[in-house]
Amino acid sequence: MQTPFSKLKINIALADDHRLVRQAFRKLLSSEQEFNFTFEAEDGVDLIEKLSENRPDILLLDIKMPKLNGIEVLKYAFENFPDVKILILSAFVDEVYVGESLHYGVYGYLTKSMDVEEIIKAIKTAYSNDVYITNLLSSQLYKNYLVTLKKKREDILPKFSIEEIKIVELLKAEKTTSEISEIMNLSKRTIELKRDKMREKSNSKTVGGLLLYAMKRGFIE
Repeated sequence: MQTPFSKLKINIALADDHRLVRQAFRKLLSSEQEFNFTFEAEDGVDLIEKLSENRPDILLLDIKMPKLNGIEVLKYAFENFPDVKILILSAFVDEVYVGESLHYGVYGYLTKSMDVEEIIKAIKTAYSNDVYITNLLSSQLYKNYLVTLKKKREDILPKFSIEEIKIVELLKAEKTTSEISEIMNLSKRTIELKRDKMREKSNSKTVGGLLLYAMKRGFIE
């Protein structure tokens, strides 16, 4: 029989597609007496189903997950479970993902290589309704986020996908289609189609026009 969660503890949920990772972090964090684990989820769909039944105080969320990835879950949770405070906990560090996460109101972006003491501190900070600042969030990206907080959400959300923004960044770095194809593990034709789609979205006739559009919108610096 399931017992009620203690009101005196911080209720935590953990979403990661690797069982050993979930077990390791649960064991590490269980040593903290203030923490109570509500559930674990192995993919995005599993997580949303469990969030519909239980609302943890804090959700530790991986970015790379099957079925629905972390960003897709973030968007859904932002719209449907606004009371759940989410901390990204990922091995994948990329400014684009950090920025996308900020758009959906995360309380911090943590890496799996961090000391457990820092992760515990981040959880307690988020529980206190504050964003946990790491070197990832103290960049210009975070400063821009603070400025845009006062704007409407529609203005914050980008018109390009994470993958498209990554392509634009590589184009700005003067990478060729072949080089971008290798870096992103996509075919040259796929890169060309995505580039053309972005030019259409931005009403740009050239790659230079696309880059100018992206910089004006704040997608790239």
